[in-house]
Amino acid sequence: MIQNNPELRKEYIICILAAVAVAVPSFLFIDHRAGAVVILAALLLLLIRYIADRKRYKRFAALSDNIDRILHGAEDVAFEEYKEGEVAILSSEINKMVIRLREQASQLLADKRFLSDSIADIAHQLRTPLTSMNIVVDMFSEEELSDDKRFDLLSEMMTGLNRIEWLINTLLKMSKIDADKVFFEGKAYKVKDMLSRAAASLAVPLDINGVTLTMDVPEDAELKGDMMWTCESIGNILKNCMEHTPEGGRIEINVKDTPIFTEIVIQDTGSGIDPEDIPHVFERFYRGKVALNTSIGIGLALSKMIIERQSGTIRASNRPEPEHGAVFTVRLYKSER
Repeated sequence: MIQNNPELRKEYIICILAAVAVAVPSFLFIDHRAGAVVILAALLLLLIRYIADRKRYKRFAALSDNIDRILHGAEDVAFEEYKEGEVAILSSEINKMVIRLREQASQLLADKRFLSDSIADIAHQLRTPLTSMNIVVDMFSEEELSDDKRFDLLSEMMTGLNRIEWLINTLLKMSKIDADKVFFEGKAYKVKDMLSRAAASLAVPLDINGVTLTMDVPEDAELKGDMMWTCESIGNILKNCMEHTPEGGRIEINVKDTPIFTEIVIQDTGSGIDPEDIPHVFERFYRGKVALNTSIGIGLALSKMIIERQSGTIRASNRPEPEHGAVFTVRLYKSER
């Protein structure tokens, strides 16, 4: 212990020299008994100091062994609890650090599994349209293919390409938000203008599918935020409602404006959401029991990310009986940013 620690060896030498410096004058100027008492007291203090240092260094050695075991992958290492002193403080701090590192390792493992599952889901979603497009390409090589059939095949190929493009663009947007690479503006905008722009991109599909869209929005309703990203979020919700609303159905947008928040309620007259799916509809790549074959399961996840990054909330539910259909409630809180 002393041999391996120069600082501790120096302290012992100083203590011995101090004892000698006190003992010698006692021998010379008082008497031999006083000098002997000084020497015995000094030796006793050095012995107590040595025992205390030896005990403390054993604790340090135990801590070092435990740290070494952790570094080599041991999971069942428990740090001894000390009641007081610097060893107790050090042990407590090391234990906190180990717990934190284990939590981070567990989170990294969960993130790794999530990434693996996401890559598998992306590959599956890309494989489906690519397989369909390969079949279409093979069919184009048929000599007796009519113009009508050729037009249908070309339309099917365009649908597959659009699906792949939408998937890639949506995934890129989600990855940018995850990486905090997206700056959300804090500009004031009219809620009605935002909803009109979000619905404009779906005007043709709504007309083709025979679905009516109505809006009840206060003219003076205003928010501060990023209008374009909010349009993206609302547009994905409207697209989801449209896909699950039969011909002749309707989608309703109702807005309630308060001094604290603006609430946007979007509801349809479609099949609604299965009660078991409601807690999961905003999860990435989740496809509910009533999901379409073309559903990917990331549109609503992106909507949730955009709303929450602007300090808002979003929840899904069903219309009360006897009506049918899904209800999406978005609350965007007002701020002074």
